[in-house]
Amino acid sequence: MSSRRVLIENITSLSALQLLNYAAPMATLPYLARVLGPEHLGLLTFAQGIVLYFACFTDFGFNFSQTRAIAACREARESVSQLFWSTIYAKTLLMCMSAVALSVLVRFVPAMRETPALYAVNFLYVIGTTFFPIWLFQGLEQLRLAAALFGSARLLTIPALFLLVRHPHDYLLAAAIQASVEVVASIFAWPLILSRMCLTWYPPSVAQITHAFKQASLLFVSASAAQISGSATVVILGFTSVRAEVGYFSAADKLIRAAIAALNPVGQALYPHITVAKQRSPESAFQLIRQAFFVVLTLSGSVSLIAALCARPLCHLILGKSFGHSITLLQLLSPLPLLYGLTSIFGTQTMLVFEKDRILSRILLISTVTGLPLTAALSLSFGAIGAAAGSVLTATLTVVVLWFSLHGMGMHYWQRPKRIAAELQQLSCAND
Repeated sequence: MSSRRVLIENITSLSALQLLNYAAPMATLPYLARVLGPEHLGLLTFAQGIVLYFACFTDFGFNFSQTRAIAACREARESVSQLFWSTIYAKTLLMCMSAVALSVLVRFVPAMRETPALYAVNFLYVIGTTFFPIWLFQGLEQLRLAAALFGSARLLTIPALFLLVRHPHDYLLAAAIQASVEVVASIFAWPLILSRMCLTWYPPSVAQITHAFKQASLLFVSASAAQISGSATVVILGFTSVRAEVGYFSAADKLIRAAIAALNPVGQALYPHITVAKQRSPESAFQLIRQAFFVVLTLSGSVSLIAALCARPLCHLILGKSFGHSITLLQLLSPLPLLYGLTSIFGTQTMLVFEKDRILSRILLISTVTGLPLTAALSLSFGAIGAAAGSVLTATLTVVVLWFSLHGMGMHYWQRPKRIAAELQQLSCAND
């Protein structure tokens, strides 16, 4: 199968999956918003935000480092098997550490101590992300299979939520159902991984597991900084505002995150594809990046504009009249699809492909360290409106710093690759 056809197939498969991921929340969020109400929805979202940190810790940047490593050696199945098992062992170790840390937090943090079962069922999400190896599918460019597995698991949650969640106090069931998607997908995936992908059992040594951690360490900083920046707002609000404020914000945030998720397939499919292209020449890789830049700019800008203009009818239709406060919040959050799309192109598709991991990690870490206090201060002063403003300001800061950093490297998206061939060659030589 040709390289372009594989790319188109992967984008199509992921787009279908993201359409399902978009349709599932849109089908269930109106129901959950009305059944649980702002208070219980805010409680549920707060717990999900806490557990998301541990999922990010367990991922440890492997979704980027191992995707890149597998893409570079995917024809050698022995090497792929070695990478697979060393990563699974490393992620299992991190998952166990996360379970202990979460137990300690639930025991000693008053805001969490009231509902320990809520955090226990949400931890299913961490277990699922540990054992569903999306990095393997990305590296091998077999995202159609990953989309089918994950999509099947996602489909099962829709009838489960409608049938089982009937009262406000059923928020534990809602949490368990939403957190179990990756667990179910893993159950579907493992028999196929071991048979169809011809992976062999390869017990990794301590040195190999340590090497996996070392390769992902800088990318862990990048991934965790981006994850914290995106999810910390709900947690900050949970500590600084009443639960209803958290509910209003989280409802608007879920809508904007669904819009952002609709743009993810392009980036997820392009990353391994551009990595392979760079093995041929830096110029061919940058040609793909340059084309992707203009496509993502157009798509993400359109999504942001639609979110801003259609905030009122969307909130009335999906959330109901009790979430009227979410309209202004959705309008304030509407620039995020554009900003996240640009961050993906500048960061993942450019800096990671050209192995500028340290620079990207530093930029995202600085943006997060700067943005969190700003978001906390605005949340404390203005509640959910301040939290939304802080989220947009942090994302804007990230895009601006990434842009100027790439400009300093001679990476100009409006120029043709031949005009910057010398800069690209210099970047590749510096990485070597």
